[in-house]
Amino acid sequence: MPIEIEKKKLENNLETLFINSPGSSSASVQIWFRAGSALETKDNEGIAHFLEHMFFKGTPTRPGSQIAHQVESYGGEINAFTSFDYTCYYINTPSNHLNQTVDILMDMVSNPEFKQEELVPERDVVFEEYRRSLDNPNQFNFMELQKSCFQDGYGHPILGREETIKNFSREQLNHFRESFYNTNNSMLVVSGDISNKEEIEKTIKKYHMPSGKTSRFPEFKLKSKASINIHQKEVRQTTLTITIKAPHYESPLAGAEDLAINCLAYGETSRLYQGLVVNSSLASGLSGSTMYFVDGGAHYLKLAFPSENIQQVLKEMSSILAQIFKEGFSEEEVTKIKNQYVASKIYEKESIESYAFSLGHGFAQNGDIHCEDGFIDRLKKTTPTQVNDSLREIFSRNLHLTIQTPKKESAQKTKKAALSLQEAIKKALPQKKKLNEKLKIKKSKFDPEASVIELKKGVQLIYRQNLMTPTFVFHTYVKGGLSHENEQICGAHYLLGKCLTYGYKGLKYLDLKNDLENKSAYLNGFSGKNAYGLTLHGLTENFEDLIEHSMLSFLQPQVPTKYLSLEKQLVKRALENQKEDPVKQCFKAFNKIIFNKHPYSLDLIGTESSLKKNTAKSLLELHQKNIKKHEIVFTYCGDLSLDYILNTLKPYLKRIPARNGTKALKNKINPLSNQKMNLEFDREQTQIFIGRSAFGIKKKEDIYLKMLTSHLSGQSSELFVEVRDRQGLCYAVQPVHHTALEAGYWGIYIAAGHDKTQAAIKAILTVLEQIKNGGISKEQFERIKTMIEGQNLINIQTNDDFANIYSIPVLHDLGLDLEHVSNEKIKHIQYDEFQAFIRKFLDTKWNIVQAGRN
Repeated sequence: MPIEIEKKKLENNLETLFINSPGSSSASVQIWFRAGSALETKDNEGIAHFLEHMFFKGTPTRPGSQIAHQVESYGGEINAFTSFDYTCYYINTPSNHLNQTVDILMDMVSNPEFKQEELVPERDVVFEEYRRSLDNPNQFNFMELQKSCFQDGYGHPILGREETIKNFSREQLNHFRESFYNTNNSMLVVSGDISNKEEIEKTIKKYHMPSGKTSRFPEFKLKSKASINIHQKEVRQTTLTITIKAPHYESPLAGAEDLAINCLAYGETSRLYQGLVVNSSLASGLSGSTMYFVDGGAHYLKLAFPSENIQQVLKEMSSILAQIFKEGFSEEEVTKIKNQYVASKIYEKESIESYAFSLGHGFAQNGDIHCEDGFIDRLKKTTPTQVNDSLREIFSRNLHLTIQTPKKESAQKTKKAALSLQEAIKKALPQKKKLNEKLKIKKSKFDPEASVIELKKGVQLIYRQNLMTPTFVFHTYVKGGLSHENEQICGAHYLLGKCLTYGYKGLKYLDLKNDLENKSAYLNGFSGKNAYGLTLHGLTENFEDLIEHSMLSFLQPQVPTKYLSLEKQLVKRALENQKEDPVKQCFKAFNKIIFNKHPYSLDLIGTESSLKKNTAKSLLELHQKNIKKHEIVFTYCGDLSLDYILNTLKPYLKRIPARNGTKALKNKINPLSNQKMNLEFDREQTQIFIGRSAFGIKKKEDIYLKMLTSHLSGQSSELFVEVRDRQGLCYAVQPVHHTALEAGYWGIYIAAGHDKTQAAIKAILTVLEQIKNGGISKEQFERIKTMIEGQNLINIQTNDDFANIYSIPVLHDLGLDLEHVSNEKIKHIQYDEFQAFIRKFLDTKWNIVQAGRN
């Protein structure tokens, strides 16, 4: 049945949007407020975000962490986010708890207590979030951009400043809430299987929010003069962001300008990406986008490159722009971007949460839940001439350049190059113009739509039909990956995954990419610990053309020297970037402790030494060997029939021989314990991981760990409440359960201020010791089971979700239903056996890795 939408104002004056998706196992309840950081004054910068945090601290009927506890007890997810113009609170829930979820969210936003004893430690929590943003190069770069060219309420960080965060009061919270959290600025969204609508409406009507004035946001403006901001950070590459004023979302000019920016810099076939990344490898990455506000917008171009390339990058960039200003984009380029917009709206309906968020965002940003439909209609009517004229108009405006460089770079030299770019673009602008075989089929015992078919010995197809949307995914998996590598060739399968999409015999890379983007499809390579291959996501109407691209890319890939060199260069840069990333270094060090001399201890992307040995010839030989001898699994999830899929695949399967398959790998596992490691990084926060070795996915102990992880996850867990809420030691703390075919690890990750490191370690070890000695209650044990059941209903929705949970188990002969069987086992695990496991598992000598200031 199609999705039904109804918007109505209830008797309590709350605007409510019902999105009914009959039969949906998942639901989402959201409440949007047109209240964000742009409404703040100098003395309360960050209060909108801080208010978001404080709403989670309880109501008279649900004190403390009970809000999160109740939601997580039935497997739900609760969270919120604050932007410049709005704040959204949401709960994703199994549909059978929809009314209860509405009750919890409405109570939370209607009856907050804002207790002083909760407010004080939460200042520390938000301050840790602020410190984290200072350490993060991307977030810090955006703060510098705001400071240099945004104005009024948009010119300060959403998180606020240290002096405001540390001094927020209950009076400020209440004043901001009373000013903007009212029925004129809010909309409740209830989405899912709403078969009990009358009951839900009664629940909503129990709660009341005050009436009040409609929020009046300032016009978004950039500073009147072009600007250049140069700042240094602990990075290995330079990042350039160009910010240019954009029109209002509803403006007749917005569609053409949005298309122009996307034609210029969106996707691998865009002019700038081809010129700066693919053809010259001067840059490592590039993107273009437009951000809209309530009244105005901003265009962005962002590119990252090695600092020594700055002169060449900016020269080549101005040259490419000059050529486009002169010749314009082709009709094909414009049509490609239009198709991608239309496809995005179709893909959006695969998940009830994403569709609800789209409509809610339309209300919060523009006051119209259907504004995106209107925008896309305007896009469709936009001509290439209008797009080309718009591009010239965009670059005739003031250019605001924000440049983040490594600390060693000369600011004077960087500024000189930036000034040259501004001047070159101005000179390049022209004068303005006016405008059915018998096969073994094994069906799932749990999912009536899923089955696995043996196509040939060692070659299988997973098929799952989904008639909800005219989209599909097609995954190709072959045994390989890190577990089949050694120090000499590590990273080989990673490079293979990257290079499988650079064209195939008879079709060059650019032709392949152009056709994929014209059809709004995505073909990507991947590599992991025990497999590698391809993923394809597209619209059903293009299935035959797209499956040809996927199968021939897999069977007859080309690895042009030019693109292999590019990928190797990008790996080298990634390896360099890792050196300045304390999070990656922390986990990399822990990985080596646990997977001591096992292939899993190797770096997935390789090393500078192994890169030299992985040539185009060796990679293709490795791939062809794998295709001939290793097990292969194809996975289709979509709306086409099984017969149609089999007939389409038939000509390609002739090229794939049957195989006996490979023996299960038996790499020796020798994990270390009681290791203490300190990695020196001069950062505000220290990254800490406390953990030990764990089990492969075939072991029952891995299921116990899944349960323990659920118990310690979420905002109401004893770990979160003790370490974050009570002691204010961090912004986030969470258990990490890393599991793979042969082995895994388990532990607790935290990022704490450098001055709180020892306290954080002590707090975590104390929580683990208490669980080891005291165990958990029977009530908590049953709650874990309910949580996992609810999480499974929420987390598995899209075609991609189903492909991911089925493919790896089938590839490694663990069965189509491994995930379902594991969840069934959880239902039957006894309290005493789980208690015995956690006592034994937590009785260990913990490995502790710290990355931060000594």
